[in-house]
Amino acid sequence: MRNFFTLFFAAIFSLGALILAIVACAGSTKNYSPINKIYCAELDLSQMNVSTVLPSVGSVSLSSLGLPTYINIGLWSYCVEDSSHNIQSCSSPHGIQKFNLTSLLYENIADNEALELIDSVASVVLPAKLKSKMTYYNNLVKCMFITIIIGIILSFVSLVFNVLRWIIHIRPLTWGGAFFSFLAFAALIVSIGSCLGTYSYIKYILKHNYSDYGISMKIGRNYQGLMWGAVVGAILNFILWCNVRSRPNVIYANAPIEEKPLI
Repeated sequence: MRNFFTLFFAAIFSLGALILAIVACAGSTKNYSPINKIYCAELDLSQMNVSTVLPSVGSVSLSSLGLPTYINIGLWSYCVEDSSHNIQSCSSPHGIQKFNLTSLLYENIADNEALELIDSVASVVLPAKLKSKMTYYNNLVKCMFITIIIGIILSFVSLVFNVLRWIIHIRPLTWGGAFFSFLAFAALIVSIGSCLGTYSYIKYILKHNYSDYGISMKIGRNYQGLMWGAVVGAILNFILWCNVRSRPNVIYANAPIEEKPLI
């Protein structure tokens, strides 16, 4: 009976971690609520110094360039918001969403005349530290993306082992369930750690150069909440797997003592 309840709650936590991670992974892929409100980080361009970032176009406003006020960066794509925080559109999912602020700004300039004044993406001026370590940031973004996919797959595998363990009482299934539940937890914690570390550092760089460029960043709370929920579910699943008995206890009744007749 103990194994039944242990496996039951392990399945609940594993399923919860799986669902939360899938929802987080799908963030900002479509322009409908609540998916469009789930993102790793949000760029605030409301106070962007256009003459510094885009010196070739001079002193003009964001609206005249067609630039959005906010850009929400997801794992697969990004969404753009207006000044009232209304989502205007989301880009189509196209694999790993690399962090490249230069390209994001260039791609979202809607004014054709302004684009004619900008020779190339290289004309966008941003903090040197942000540009020089772009490869390093994007390697961490790849790690974040790959590990969340691995975490989702392993959470599903752990759930399959849970179902099999209910039916078949053999030691290898118990070991396998504990092993895959631990790997799922490890993958999810690495993913959220990579996300938090990468975007927190970029946030610091932008804050340090805010007076010159007027661009800031904040970490996506909804994404963080979903991922930390998935991590908690995964570690609880692993702990419960560690308490599953390999085989159910069997209690043998004492055999009756045969009375020998007295001679």
